[in-house]
Amino acid sequence: MVFMTAFLHFFTPLFIMSELSDLTIQVTPREQTGRQACRKLRSAGRIPAVLYGKEFNQSYSLDDREMRTLLRKASGTTSLLRLLGEKGEDELVLIKEMQTDPIKNSILHIDFIQVARGEDLQTKIPLVLSGEAEGVKTQGGILEVLANEIEVKCRPSNLPSQVDLDISQLELGGNLQIADLPDLEGVAYVADPKTLLVSCVGSAEGRSSAGEEEEVQGEVGEGEESESDSSSEEDGDEGEKAEE
Repeated sequence: MVFMTAFLHFFTPLFIMSELSDLTIQVTPREQTGRQACRKLRSAGRIPAVLYGKEFNQSYSLDDREMRTLLRKASGTTSLLRLLGEKGEDELVLIKEMQTDPIKNSILHIDFIQVARGEDLQTKIPLVLSGEAEGVKTQGGILEVLANEIEVKCRPSNLPSQVDLDISQLELGGNLQIADLPDLEGVAYVADPKTLLVSCVGSAEGRSSAGEEEEVQGEVGEGEESESDSSSEEDGDEGEKAEE
């Protein structure tokens, strides 16, 4: 199973509703819970889900095909979504956790978190690297990716689907940090500006060669010390014989 998690707190202006028209899905309340009930829902082409709110928890089901289409439009699981219910429910949510079966390529269960109006959003969005690092392209380095997501804080109207980072100027031995991310209007990065995101390190072959050179140098040094020790011992023996 694959688990995906997003944590949030945020502020939501009313005009954002129009922007969510393509990220809306109908949900149906469900009374029965448990394994058997969930299996019946999946057999009928529906996904069991739970909405966790500050003052309530509600069990729903939603159409599997519609949810897959919604995820493609949303470019993943980090976008703000809108749930519409049969009884007039109209909730802004984020996906807290989604359980999938990668073998059967099926969605097993989804947990949503209610978005409380009047608060700020704090969640993680994908980090997308663009370009080819100069250190990899011309200097034989290896790209070491240290982060795949970036935690941001913003209003929902400013929530980006991803953060792009150009690595084309990254040279061997260099790195890029949170401070190197592009400035996005209305978006603040939560982590320390010095947090490392990606670096260009020496190749395994280069590191191996360097290690072999150090080892050879060490052996040479040890050999010189041994010769010096032997010479000292011989001098000492000759001195002792002279005294006799």
